[in-house]
Amino acid sequence: MLTRDSAAPPAKAAAIVGGGPAGLMAAEVLAAAGVRVTVYDRSPGLARKFLLAGRGGLNLTHGEAMAAFMPRYGAAAGALADAVAAFPPQAVRAWCESLGQPTFVGSSGRVFPRAMKASPLLRAWLARLRAAGVAFAPRHHWQGFDEAGRCLFLNAEGAALVVKADATILAPGGASWPRLGSDGSWVAPLQARGITVTPLRPANCGFDIAWSGHFRLRQAGAPLKNIAVTFAGSRLPG
Repeated sequence: MLTRDSAAPPAKAAAIVGGGPAGLMAAEVLAAAGVRVTVYDRSPGLARKFLLAGRGGLNLTHGEAMAAFMPRYGAAAGALADAVAAFPPQAVRAWCESLGQPTFVGSSGRVFPRAMKASPLLRAWLARLRAAGVAFAPRHHWQGFDEAGRCLFLNAEGAALVVKADATILAPGGASWPRLGSDGSWVAPLQARGITVTPLRPANCGFDIAWSGHFRLRQAGAPLKNIAVTFAGSRLPG
């Protein structure tokens, strides 16, 4: 029998805002450390952008050596060096394969799951998290913090919910897919508390080229392979 003095202290609780890959990975690490984790997401399902990315084959990482891999991060390479060293591409592949999803390196050097889609990987991942005790709360839209530092949510019925946790991790994504929940609405609550947020900018964008009518007629829809694009003094082969 455990006495009051010998009883183990209650487990710490963590609230994770955002059910994408970053939030789910944080949940996996915290649960493995014995933390009680609840993942809140405003959408009805989890990792919806992850599933969308899977339609294109789900490029997980790159198979090249670290000396060639790190420069791909550009100016951010120095700040990310420790994080990438702690979870390098080889570890990403091992993690994927531990979920029953073997990987392969394509002709471009990029790494994909053999299934070439995200859904089998996500199902196995969520099953592992649930087995580890992670709870999920979909349809919970984060509204910020109250004066006591507690999380404020609106649930599916529009009712307000106050959540107290020992730690909160924000992983709400950017603003690139509003219809999938990533609309950047988390920026305003943070700014209201005096937290500086770097303005959101697109990581990818399209551009227009004044192709000739003859070229457009003959080549419209064709992929561009083994080319180099030059713009504003930068040259990128691909």
